[in-house]
Amino acid sequence: MAISLQDQLLKAGVASKKQANTAKADKRKKKGKKTTAIDPEIALKLQAEKREKDRLLNLENERQKTIKANLARARQIVQSQNVSIPKDAEIAHQFSHLNFVKVIYVDKQLQSQLFCGQLTIIFMDDKYSLIPTDQAVRVNELQSDWVVALPEKDTPDEDDPYAAYEIPDDLMW
Repeated sequence: MAISLQDQLLKAGVASKKQANTAKADKRKKKGKKTTAIDPEIALKLQAEKREKDRLLNLENERQKTIKANLARARQIVQSQNVSIPKDAEIAHQFSHLNFVKVIYVDKQLQSQLFCGQLTIIFMDDKYSLIPTDQAVRVNELQSDWVVALPEKDTPDEDDPYAAYEIPDDLMW
């Protein structure tokens, strides 16, 4: 039986056992990998698709970061600008939120500020709180679903025939 070239080189002392094992391993690796020629156009198309996929993934990551940052800023505004409601407040202030009539108890001063539009009701973490309206506008830009209702600006209608008449302060209904 014929002896392989590798065995002949080992017997002659030209190559070591380690070199022979390395050559066998390289041969197995080379045999396992089949190299296929890829068309350059296909390769460019695959690269372009990968770049587009990476770009979309980066955009989504940036969007998620922006949402988290807006949430944190809105939370910070509400927590820092929160107007404390006294424990002994007895006046029930009713408002509509999520198609339900809700009630918070306020004192006379807070009620007048709510009616004048100086305070706005915020719904955050399943609780209602009051903050100044100018801060509520900022919160509305960041988290619009937290703001119960911003006060509307009272602009008189141009066609209102009674616009020139003032409503007396002592008018009783």
